[in-house]
Amino acid sequence: MHEVLLELREVLKANCGAEEVFIDVLLATMRDAKRVRAFMSMSGCSTNIDKADGHFVVRASGRACCV
Repeated sequence: MHEVLLELREVLKANCGAEEVFIDVLLATMRDAKRVRAFMSMSGCSTNIDKADGHFVVRASGRACCV
């Protein structure tokens, strides 16, 4: 899970100042999905969690703050 958050941080850094980002993250558990949702929310993105085919998808969009 830690690696996922580090990768997301790098993606957000690379898109700092962009008009809008759209990121989907596929996760195995609701617990991990909630952690990613919290991280993305702190970064200024709106998030939703969808369940599909036994996994969870965190869909994030918005203007990302530099982290």
